[in-house]
Formats: sequence, structure tokens, C-alpha cells
Amino acid sequence: MRKKINHPAYQRRLSDSTSVRIAIAQMNPTVGDHAANTRKIISWIRTAVKKGAQLIVFPEMALHGYPVWDLANKKRFVDEGLRRLRQVIDSTKGKKIHILLGFIDREEPVKKHPAKSHNSLAWIHDGKLRGVQHKTLLPTYDVFLEQIFFKPSKSYNLFKCGRLNIGPTICEDIWDEGYEVKPVHELVKRGADFIVNVSASPFYRGVAETREALLKAHARREKRPILYVNQVGGQDDLIFDGGSMLVNDSGAVMFRAPAFEEGLFIHDWHADCEIPIRSDRRLGADSTASVDSDTPEMYEALVLGVRDYCRKNKFSTVLIGLSGGIDSALVAAIACDALGPDAVTGVTMPSGFSSKGSWRDSEILALNLGMECRNHSIRQKFDFLTGEYWKHYRSEGRETPKKGQITLSMENLQARIRGLELMFISNHEGRLLLSTGNKSELAMGYCTLYGDMAGGLCVLGDVYKTDVYRLACYRNTLGSVIPECIIAKAPSAELKPNQKDQDSLPPYELLDRVLDLYIEQNKSRDEIVDSLRRPPKGTSLSASKALIAEILRKVDHNEYKRRQTPPVLRVTRKAWFGRRMPITNRFEA
Repeated sequence: MRKKINHPAYQRRLSDSTSVRIAIAQMNPTVGDHAANTRKIISWIRTAVKKGAQLIVFPEMALHGYPVWDLANKKRFVDEGLRRLRQVIDSTKGKKIHILLGFIDREEPVKKHPAKSHNSLAWIHDGKLRGVQHKTLLPTYDVFLEQIFFKPSKSYNLFKCGRLNIGPTICEDIWDEGYEVKPVHELVKRGADFIVNVSASPFYRGVAETREALLKAHARREKRPILYVNQVGGQDDLIFDGGSMLVNDSGAVMFRAPAFEEGLFIHDWHADCEIPIRSDRRLGADSTASVDSDTPEMYEALVLGVRDYCRKNKFSTVLIGLSGGIDSALVAAIACDALGPDAVTGVTMPSGFSSKGSWRDSEILALNLGMECRNHSIRQKFDFLTGEYWKHYRSEGRETPKKGQITLSMENLQARIRGLELMFISNHEGRLLLSTGNKSELAMGYCTLYGDMAGGLCVLGDVYKTDVYRLACYRNTLGSVIPECIIAKAPSAELKPNQKDQDSLPPYELLDRVLDLYIEQNKSRDEIVDSLRRPPKGTSLSASKALIAEILRKVDHNEYKRRQTPPVLRVTRKAWFGRRMPITNRFEA
């Protein structure tokens, strides 16, 4: 038997027969492409009307794309959005569907003060703008800087759809912990029957579970259903995973859109429905599956991030330096899945210190993936350049290496020759160079500026080395493409004889645990020491205080390198743009 809700206003407005057919527009907009975004919005409204929807809900700032950063301060940008909003409004004349659409609104300037922009939600119905709600809570932390660009709302409006009083909220408005203002509660007090939250909430590992728990808590506390509609797609370093959902007033999930997929979804909401139902119909496809573990969703996020970065920046082909190691192998697999193997070219560049396996394994990988692989030896270039350098040094009476000695400068020169080779091909053929460094190496400075760090996009820069192995193994469950010999071999830069990563770095299992505690969890050195004093059962992750101090010192000392990394696809809480540390810094963690 259905549990009755005691709130009298709720019972007065809604009866058990109240129902609404809702179209959930899980949209992948492109920032600044107002024309294309508007065409898609109008097209989806027409489709929703044909499907009998009474309400269609688009994500936060769907008209403009998100985030827009300083574009929010450009008058022409905001004006173009308002002009396109009018175009959407005009297209709805004679249509009885209600539309909720995210856009940027602007107040008129007062005297000498410039106009202020608002992150806003428009209520459109039958050719008219019926109402506007501005965003109340403006996040300014991690990857968000909204207080810099927008003005917060201090008022709350209800949008009416038939007998339903809709309480509109925008993204952070439901993430109200730590804020004095509680927008959802304020809307319920004003008589909202049904809460809608339009979002552009970026992906990071574990966020889907966090969001769902948040929505369920709001629904149970306020005794109101909540519809959450999220943006999907890649925008620079950020990846938006969609995952739109409807939670009923008891906190049960009634609808869930698939993650990482753009689409228009239809759901019939009934006020008297208490049992979760399978009704997440995607137009033209069945899409009830949801991602249920970290590794598959991380892989999907990286594929989407590469695909949209290339598509939205008009790159049709990419280039990858193949070392025979697991990082470049994984990037190649991701790129082929994102763009198709015909769009991906790998270049293996052996030196005198490269093993035969390094280029042979790369050729096998390329064959498995169906991508092109070129072999460009750098041995002659390296020998020529080092000969020239040491000739100059000797002519100036400076010390040169002993025969057979490999200096750090000689190691880095190999990486820089490879970077030069790749950038030449990238420029000449118009291919986007994908950097292959992982988060563990970048954090420790185990990488070469203008060498292996060269590129236009760093695919694994937010993926720890231990996760690289998990992702590679996961990809092979979808089809065995990464040779087992690449996964099994000891990691090595192969810049001098018999070199191994562990010559310079602690074991990755230990290193990544320390880095996670320091970067993601913001733990101090003493807290990390205490944590690793009692390692998790079944592991041997203990480390000395001196080793932990040395790891943290290297992380802080190499911030100048990390800052020069190409844009990094974000898949954890603390990534490229969201981690802002001073380069000049004498503080010891």
C-alpha cells in the first residue's frame, strides 16, 4: 500500500491520477556553437511533441555549452545566446509542451556598473517565455569558478506544468551541504510538488554513486520526486557522463539514462507509482544498462573525452608515440575505440637502448587494433647530436662523459628527439598528438619537458599507473588487443641500458597509494605515514617516513613540470585544472 504524504499542500495539488510524460534531453552541446546547439534543441522539442511529451528538460546552459569561463563576460556571446533563445521560443508557438532550457541571462547595467550575467533556466510554453529561474548556489572550488562569472539568485520561482508545480534548481543548488541557503527546501516551502535539477556535472571516479545518494536524501527528506538531467560529452579536460535520473518521493530510482550516451529519453511519471519500473526508453534503442564499476566507467569516460576533444576541435586524425609500453598501448586502444583505427597512427622510435620487444610489441599492438604503425629509428639523430654537443664542450675545455656513460641530459635528449619527430609529423599531416604520460609519472616529474610531454591532449594524465594496468586488462576483456607481453613487462623508459622505472621510483602500488592520499585526499605527511603504518589487510604498502617525505618533496618540486602538461582528461577528484598549487613553494607537507 502506498505510504501517504502528510504535507497538506502536496495532497491538495496532486491526486493519484496525476501523471506527466517527460522527455529527458541528455544533450552533448558544443561551447559557443549556438547555431548547432539551437538546431538540436528545436529538433528534440519537435520529436518530444511527436512522442506525446508534456514536458522536456534540457541540461544546464544547454544553449551555450558548459563551462564557458570568460565568455560569460563577453556581451556579444551572451547576446547571441539570448537571440537564439528567442528563436527557440518562437519555434514553440502552437505546441503545448513545456520546455525547461538552460541559458545565460543578463541584467541591465546600472549606471556605471557593468551588466551581470546569470546562469539561468528558462520556462517556455506555447511561444512565450513564462518564467526564468537564476542559479542560487555558485560553486567556486575544484574545477568550478562560477562566483567569478555569475551573480547568484536570491528569489525562488515555481513553474507550472498542468497541475504540477515544478521547483526549478540548477546543478549546485542540490549540492547544498556547507551552504546556509537550501534551495530545494525553500522551493518545497513555497509549494513545489516536483523538483527539477538541470546540471552540467562533470565525471570523476565514484561521482555517480555520490549523486544518486544525494538525490535520494533530498527526495526522502522533502517527500518530493526529483528529476535530474545532466549534460553529456567532453569539453576540454572535463567529461560529462550524463546519467540523468528520476527519484520518487520515497527515494527510489524510477528512471536512469545510460552514462556517456547522448539521447532523448521518454519517461511516464505517475504520482501514485511507488515501485521502480523499467521505463528508461531511448528513442530507437533500449538503454537500461548502467555502469557499475570504476574501471569500465573510467574507460568509457576516456574514450568519450578523446572523441569529443577531437571532434569539437576539428581534428579527424591523431598521432601516438608507441614505446612498446603499457601507457602508449592503452592510449592507442582508447584512440581507436574513440575515432576508429583508420584515424590513428602510431610511430615507434627505437634508439640504441631500445629492446627489440619495444618496437615489435608496438607492431603487434597496431596489427591487433588495425591502426597504422611507422618505425622511425632515432639512433642516427641521437648519435649525431650528442657528437656535436660533446665536440663543442671539448673545444671549450669542458668535461664530457666517459665512454659508455649515459648522462641525464643524454636520456632526456632521446625523449626530446622523439617529441621533435612526433611534432613534425603532427604539423605536417595535421594530426593531433596524444601525450601518453600517466598521473604517477607526471606527479613525480618522471617525464621530459618538450619530449614525452609534448602533445595537444594528455589522455592518461589523471590515471595512476596501477589504474593503467586495470584499464588495459579491462580493455582486453572487450577484445584482446593489448599483447600480454606489454602488460607483463617491467615498466621502463629505455633511455639507458637495463633501465627500469623502479630504479628511480618506488613500486607503483606503494607510490600510487601515497599519491592518492596526498593529492585526492589532501592528507598531510604525518597522516600518510600513520595510514601506511597500518597497511590494508593482504597488502604490503608500508613505507618509511623518509621515503614518504621524499615522494611528497618530488611532487611539490615538480609542480613546474605538471603545469606545462597538455590538457589532461579528468577522471578523479583532483586533476589538471582542479589542482592549483604554487610553483614557487617552500612549504613542506
